[in-house]
Amino acid sequence: MALGTGILLAPGANAADKWGPGYLIPDSTGKPDRSHIGAYGPPGQALPGVTGVAYCADPELDGPEAAGRYGPVKEYTSWTSKATGKEASAQDIARAAYVLSKYGNTTDDAQAAAVDAVVYSYLEAGTTYALPNGERALQRLSYPGVAPSAKKQATEYMAEAAKFAGPYKVNIKPSEGTPKPGAKTTVTLDVTSAAGHKVPGVKLDLGLTGAGTSETTATTNAEGIATTTITPAKAGTATLKATAESLPGNALRAITPSNAKAQRMVLTGGTTSAHHQVQFQVDPLKGGIKIVKTAVDTGKTLAGVAFEIKDGQGKTAAAGKTDAAGVWQVKDLAPGSYTVHEVKAVEGYQLAPDQTVTVGADKTADIAVKDVKIPEPEKPKPRPVTIPVLPKTGL
Repeated sequence: MALGTGILLAPGANAADKWGPGYLIPDSTGKPDRSHIGAYGPPGQALPGVTGVAYCADPELDGPEAAGRYGPVKEYTSWTSKATGKEASAQDIARAAYVLSKYGNTTDDAQAAAVDAVVYSYLEAGTTYALPNGERALQRLSYPGVAPSAKKQATEYMAEAAKFAGPYKVNIKPSEGTPKPGAKTTVTLDVTSAAGHKVPGVKLDLGLTGAGTSETTATTNAEGIATTTITPAKAGTATLKATAESLPGNALRAITPSNAKAQRMVLTGGTTSAHHQVQFQVDPLKGGIKIVKTAVDTGKTLAGVAFEIKDGQGKTAAAGKTDAAGVWQVKDLAPGSYTVHEVKAVEGYQLAPDQTVTVGADKTADIAVKDVKIPEPEKPKPRPVTIPVLPKTGL
C-alpha cells in the first residue's frame, strides 16, 4: 500500500507512532519507507469516525490519507477485488473476517503485519500480494526490520481460519434413553465451523423451558465438546436452547472512501452468534406391582399361579406366573388404578377374588394374595339300621 509524500522514515522503522502498529517498508518499486505493512489506529493516528483498528484492502491503490473522507461502517458478505475484478469467495470472506475479528485488534507490530498479509491473501487471491506464494506478499514480510514472527503468524492464522472460520452451527445431543422427572440427563454440545471442525473454548448460554432446570452455561473443551445436565421436574415437553454469542464474524466490516483512488478499509471486531434447540419428551415415572401368593391353610408360598393386571379400561397390561418363591412382579406401569386378577390357581385351591390397587410414580405396590384350599366333599354319614325283633314262635 503506497503512502502519501512526506513520509520519509528510515527503512524498517516502526511506524506505530504515526499510522498504528506495523512497519514502514519499501513500496513495490523499491522506494524506501513508502509502504505500510500493518494496521491503522491506536496508538497512532485514528481514522476519522473509526474506533479500533483498520486494515487496507486494496494494495495497488493510495493509502487512507488520500481518501478525503470515509463513509459509515457497513457489513459486506460479498467483496470484489479492484485489482482483478473478481469476487472473493464466501469462504475467503468468512476466513478474513475470522482473522480480523480474533487477531486484528492489536498493538503488536508483528501481529498487525501478519493480519495485514492475511487480509490481502483472502481478498486479493491470485495476485502477487496473496500468500502463500505471492512475490510481493513474501517480500513485504521479509524486509529487514520486519519481525520474522510476522510471516509465521500469518501462516498460522490462515491455517486456523481454514479450520475454525464460520458460519457456525450449534449441535445438541442428548444421552441415550428418555428423560425422567427428577432424574439428571446428560447432554453433549458442540459448535462446528464451516469446515465441520468442533470449535474449542466456546461459551454456550443454556436455557431449559417447559419443565425442570439446567445449568446456565457450558464451555467447549480443547476437543470442542461441552457437557451439561438437565433435570426435568415433571412429565411433558422440555426444550433446551443453547446459544453461542460473540463468535468470530462471518462478514467484513468496511468503510469506503469518497476518493475512488484510495483504499477501502476493513475493520476489526465484528462478531456473530449461533443457536440451536432440542425438545425432550419427558415420560412420567413408572411404578409396579409385586404379588406374593400364599396358601391360607399352610402359609406357604404358591408357585405357578397365573395372574393378569388389567388397567382402568379393562385391558390386560401384564400377565405372568408366580415363581418358585411365590412372587410375580410387574414394572413399568404408568401411574393409575389396576385390577389384580388371578387367572388360574394351583390344583386344590380356589381362585382368589380380584383386588384393586393404585400404582404411584416410581413406587411398587405390594399385594398379598391368599388362596383358600378347596374343601373336600363331606362324607355321607351312616344311617342307623333298626332290626325289629321277631316274636318267638313255638316249635
